[in-house]
Amino acid sequence: MPAQSILLVDDSPVELMLTGDALEQAFPEVEVRSELNSARLEAICEAQDFDCVIIDYKMPGLDGLACAQLLREKYPFLPIILITGVGDEVLAAHAMQCGVTDYIPKSKITPSSLSTTVEHAIKSAAHLRIIEDQRRELESFAFALAHDFKQPIRQIRTFSGLLSEAIAEGNGGMVDKHLAFLTGAARRLGDLVDVMAEYTLLNKPPLIEDVDLNEVILAVRSSITPYLEDRKAQLVAEWLPTVRGNKTLMVQVAQNLIVNGLKYNTRQTPTLTVTHSASGDWCTVTFRDNGIGIERTYLNEIFKPLVRLHTNAEYAGTGLGLTLAKKATLAQSGTIWCESEPGVGSQFHVRLPLAAQDRPS
Repeated sequence: MPAQSILLVDDSPVELMLTGDALEQAFPEVEVRSELNSARLEAICEAQDFDCVIIDYKMPGLDGLACAQLLREKYPFLPIILITGVGDEVLAAHAMQCGVTDYIPKSKITPSSLSTTVEHAIKSAAHLRIIEDQRRELESFAFALAHDFKQPIRQIRTFSGLLSEAIAEGNGGMVDKHLAFLTGAARRLGDLVDVMAEYTLLNKPPLIEDVDLNEVILAVRSSITPYLEDRKAQLVAEWLPTVRGNKTLMVQVAQNLIVNGLKYNTRQTPTLTVTHSASGDWCTVTFRDNGIGIERTYLNEIFKPLVRLHTNAEYAGTGLGLTLAKKATLAQSGTIWCESEPGVGSQFHVRLPLAAQDRPS
């Protein structure tokens, strides 16, 4: 039984006592809180989290259906059970359409029936939460496609145009160079499609192997070369160790953090520096920029989906870059956090396990 606390609401002291006794017999280790006044329901639920709420239908003032509707608006996945009188099955069916999870007639209240009904309500609410999480996951995946696929697609378009110009001018050397960039962008796009399909759509854990972070930074530099030139920006990276992770996901993490650090930046020369520190079997990679910085208040908000601190007119974006970076980092058994000072810049830290070859003896 996953419940830790149950709220029971009934305006009749006798019914409240009888139902409460039956609940305590059904769940002897669960806290059962009894309440006579339905008007206090909202305040009680704000002050304490309950795993299930059981409400009598016939009460003065706020009846059971009104209470259920009030709670459902605030707590979409809270299991709510309505107690009905004899012959109220039609009402109960209507109540379930309005958000009640389950119902039980007063004539059938026993420890056994309460145990079955409460457990069923909790399981049903948990299933609804899973369905909603999956819906949001698919929605995030759609945004991720639009967000993370833009860079390689933009690069393919850029080098396709440059390739056409080189062919028209008969410049064979530049043709080979542009073809190499074009092939690299297409390969990165293919890798991204594969890992997104397995990790996000099929919900499979990514393949974890040794990842040379120097190769990751090199791949990002190659991908964003036109952007670096356009912004007159610098990407500076020291030698980095090999970690345990997924190369495609790490490229996406690094690219999102690097592009963010250069985009949210008003310096004449936007600069992103990549360094690292090691402690025991772990490595922390730091992406330090000289950008506009982030107020301390928002440091815990920036990793949430679609959270944007600026208008699209100020800085174009979807608000998903840091969300995807965090998700990809967690998928590799890592952690990510940010330190920042407005007007000075930000430091994003990514902590991952070191590969065996780079761990201390």
